[in-house]
Amino acid sequence: MVGQPVKASPIQTSFNGGELSPMVAGRVDVAKYGNGCKRLVGFIPTVQGPAISSPGIRFVSEVDDSADRTWLMRFEFSTDQAYMLEFADSVIRFYTNRAVLLDGGVPYEIASPWPAADLTNADGTFALRFVQTGDVIYIVHPDYPPCKLSRLAPTNWTIAAVDFKPPPFAPLNDTATTMYASAATGAVNIIASASVFTAAMVGQYVYLAEKDVRDNPIWEAGKAITSGNIRRSDGKNFEALNSGTTGSIRPTHNEGAVYDGDGTVRWQYLDAGYGWAKITGYTSDTQVAATVVSRIPNGAVSSGQASKRWAMSAWGSVSGYPTAVTFFRERLVFSRGSTVWFSVAADFENFSYEIDGEIGSDAGFDRTIASDRVNTIRWLSPGNVLLLGTTGDEWAISEQTTNEAFGPANAQTRRQSTYGSNLVAPIRIGDVTLFMQRSGRKMRAMAFRFEEDGFKSDDTTVFADHITAPAIIDMSYQQEPWSIAWCALSDGALVGLTFNREQDVVAWSRRPIEGGVVETVETIPAPDGTRDDLWLIARFTVDGQTKRYIGYLENDADLTTAQADWFYVDFGLTYDGAPATVFSGLEHLEGKVVWVLADGASHPDRTVEGGAITLQLPASKVHVGLPNRGLLETMQLNAGAADGTAQGKTKRVHSMVVRQINSLGGMVGPSEDELQDLQDRLPSTPMGSPPPPFTGDIKIDWPGTYDMNPTVVVVRDKPMPINVVALMPQLVTQDR
Repeated sequence: MVGQPVKASPIQTSFNGGELSPMVAGRVDVAKYGNGCKRLVGFIPTVQGPAISSPGIRFVSEVDDSADRTWLMRFEFSTDQAYMLEFADSVIRFYTNRAVLLDGGVPYEIASPWPAADLTNADGTFALRFVQTGDVIYIVHPDYPPCKLSRLAPTNWTIAAVDFKPPPFAPLNDTATTMYASAATGAVNIIASASVFTAAMVGQYVYLAEKDVRDNPIWEAGKAITSGNIRRSDGKNFEALNSGTTGSIRPTHNEGAVYDGDGTVRWQYLDAGYGWAKITGYTSDTQVAATVVSRIPNGAVSSGQASKRWAMSAWGSVSGYPTAVTFFRERLVFSRGSTVWFSVAADFENFSYEIDGEIGSDAGFDRTIASDRVNTIRWLSPGNVLLLGTTGDEWAISEQTTNEAFGPANAQTRRQSTYGSNLVAPIRIGDVTLFMQRSGRKMRAMAFRFEEDGFKSDDTTVFADHITAPAIIDMSYQQEPWSIAWCALSDGALVGLTFNREQDVVAWSRRPIEGGVVETVETIPAPDGTRDDLWLIARFTVDGQTKRYIGYLENDADLTTAQADWFYVDFGLTYDGAPATVFSGLEHLEGKVVWVLADGASHPDRTVEGGAITLQLPASKVHVGLPNRGLLETMQLNAGAADGTAQGKTKRVHSMVVRQINSLGGMVGPSEDELQDLQDRLPSTPMGSPPPPFTGDIKIDWPGTYDMNPTVVVVRDKPMPINVVALMPQLVTQDR
């Protein structure tokens, strides 16, 4: 017996499940199916639920040289003092207030040590890593010494290799090879007893400790002293500046000269039993020229004092330079290989392992991950603990006990998971670290779980694995207004992840740029500090030439935005002046078909010729740019079954109610081939004026026929916003 068709009136109240993978097409049992989409292109899934039209991208400038791939880096002193930095071929350019920073009418730029060829890793990711404090950014590259970029004034920036005092050193020599310096200070020669040096070590540092700490007698009170005598006290060496009898105050100072009592012996601080020098020239594999930075102790000067207690700086052109950098517990932190180095607390450029001759809690130190696998550290992410991502696993560094300060004697390393990471820098959203798994196709959200007393890394792409299949090469977090992690893919696509842990929102969407290949993304606060601007660089072919353009994602149109100010075109510009029909200055879009919004009304498409377009009628506020199309398609409708599931049963949609907010234009239908306008001109709209935006419900008679797998398609084909709040189909479902 054939059952009667079942009527149903389902509602899709939310779209913050994002675009779902074809692998999820049958998962009507999960909540995401009901608030997800088969396709979500050019729309942003919001945390609240609606899918809003992605605003347009405003053109800022062509890059320094379009022949070279360039990258973006943020500089954020505060929410109202932010710059975007363009790293080009051995050059850094600056942008602020959504425009190129000018000096004397020309773009301000400075020379940098990194040529274009060294800015991009082999996998297409950015080769530089950075961390900022105040007016300073520390930047690392695996093949270059760490650098410091400093802002002295808006058009006065400097960049130089960091002058560490001292740098971190490798572990002390454990061989029979000895080393000594020809003098304690100034320009010296350093001689080794066996082959140690190479020409590539010029610029590195050598650490030399005295051969035997017992060579210098211990300072004692009430002892006769002759000027020039050296005594050891508090782990340091001091030289007597006068003859006399020692007093009762033991020398402990670490600079200058101090008496050891009233009218007694004055002691000059010499060293802490060790010193270091910077190599300035190569003589042979056993001898180099050097400049002493911190006095070499007498116990390591001359051949008779050749010492086995020496070390080379941990970084150099031979051993390599740091690949990641951050701050943690008021320390500057670097990593390379499987080792992490921590600076002296609150003294970022000092990596001394001893302070005043003692290894205290504030001293610098290092940690090498002890593991069954020797994996390279890819990234560092600070929070309550320091998270590390390696090529094979994820770790956390923290205090062993919270009763003592974090430092050399109070630090532990614990493995958290074993997914592995690629070279994309992670981003942090609240207390969650988002990182890319080793293949670059899965983004994991690493967060602390109290029930497990550790960190768990959930796969944010588990229901949208198709979105990131080409591999993510760059990402940045736009906190305001939507909480989106924007990602550039290796195929040039731009995608976004709307993420809110509190509301359990993990929603992917696509943001195409017509004819554009996105190569890098970055965010900084907008000039007014109320939102974050997504900046990007996209590559185009324009008039037969390769062009790379910098732009930023404009504000979306909310209920307070004047209709004439809507900006829904890509790499576009705005004219605001006396009414006109001819608009020039569009050379960057030469030969391209462009969308036009003129005084709040959509104008027929135009093609840029000679850097200009001509409108049919004069307009005073005109936005011109590449089309910014949008498409929303629901999952297969799942309602109306009298028994079991509605999936696989024939259905017919009779009508559709589309609930919108602040929307104008657009089309809806069962497919892209069967669409009808969402809104026509109302009789009350004055002729010569554009229709106003609409908020509310629009009911449409559905043009479709019987279909086993019906969906709803919403299309944006004009430079105006369509913001979908809910979809309410009325349908009947057959029993088979």
